[in-house]
Amino acid sequence: MHIRPRIPRLEVVAVVVPALLVTGAVAVSASVSSHSATSGVALHSVASAEAHPRSARAAATHTPAPPTPAPAASLPPPVVALAAPVQTPDPIPAVPGAQDPLPGCPPPPPPPPGPPGPGPWHPDVLVPDSALPAAAAASGPDAPLTAISGKGMWVWQYGKSEGGDMQALVDRALSAGLQQIWVRVADSQDGFYAADRLTQLVPAAHAHGLSVIAWGFPYFYDPVGDAKWSLAVLNWRGPNGERVDGFSPDIETSGEGVLLAANRVSLYLSLLRPARDGRPLVATVFPATDHWLANYPYAAMAPYVDAYAPMVYWECRDPGGAADESVSRLKVMKPVTVIGQAFGMGDVGGRVNQPGAGEMNRFMGVARQDGAIGASFWVWQDMNGDEWNALATYPWPPIIPPLPAVPQLPSVH
Repeated sequence: MHIRPRIPRLEVVAVVVPALLVTGAVAVSASVSSHSATSGVALHSVASAEAHPRSARAAATHTPAPPTPAPAASLPPPVVALAAPVQTPDPIPAVPGAQDPLPGCPPPPPPPPGPPGPGPWHPDVLVPDSALPAAAAASGPDAPLTAISGKGMWVWQYGKSEGGDMQALVDRALSAGLQQIWVRVADSQDGFYAADRLTQLVPAAHAHGLSVIAWGFPYFYDPVGDAKWSLAVLNWRGPNGERVDGFSPDIETSGEGVLLAANRVSLYLSLLRPARDGRPLVATVFPATDHWLANYPYAAMAPYVDAYAPMVYWECRDPGGAADESVSRLKVMKPVTVIGQAFGMGDVGGRVNQPGAGEMNRFMGVARQDGAIGASFWVWQDMNGDEWNALATYPWPPIIPPLPAVPQLPSVH
């Protein structure tokens, strides 16, 4: 692979006033219920309850003479649902202008290549296409996206991220106003290996209104096998029933040892979609450049995922232009939350300089203007103080699900 501001407390008061004829008088009863978004877990859905009034029909009985007609009772007017309040989006801060060139650009020429080393790891056993089942058609609605909206950070190596202290991760995320923490928990080589980490992290994060998005690294040599460890992540439960708030497979290419093919990716994702249970399935994807649009299976993923998270590592490009390219091209297929660069590329012969506050603000500003639902950065262990400050001060609130309609009280005369 080369948090959240707390959700404000939402209260909905529904008042239902049934009119009952009791000995010629109207008795009015009211019930009040409130619904609040818990700080312990990201909101997954908000559904409005529908009232199902029962109508009773009196049975006619035989009488010797017709009864004297009684005056007609006037029925109460129907309950009318008011429109739900509309969330007013916070204004987007002014977007900094582009710098040209960026500090440290262009990078110095790379050193001459050395002798070839071993290739990237990949599984030993390849399941042939002929032995793979067909991908099932996608079904069911897309999941709500509150958990992946707003700001986030990615954790790769736990020991290098706050020393592996899960409470320290939560504390740092809160100080930076994050909505979510993305943590690596599984891959094709080791399966689901981070259950103990989740047991420490998820309850602590949920206690402060932070979402935890688990991510894994499938190689697609055996898409069904990859789905098994991915499903184990989605089915994980903490000591008090906690669970992760979403899952994101990092979908890489042959440069990382991955057997990337549309049929294999589709099969893998089709096995995960039914297990989401209201949580977003997010495809971590390559940036939507001209090259990758022609050579990467974005469209094959679209029916199964709830959002894309393109890895937009701009190096010496304008970060705003790089963000605009991926957001504008991918949002026509699925919502987009962008992953920005918070690391240097000197170890691979690229730009040594870290991006810094100005570049991060431009990246987030353009992405938000273009309609991205959030932005996160790779990678926690390389973030410096300037970048943490930039992330903390940039306002990007999470998506707040719409409130259900509030019934209007009928007039009682």
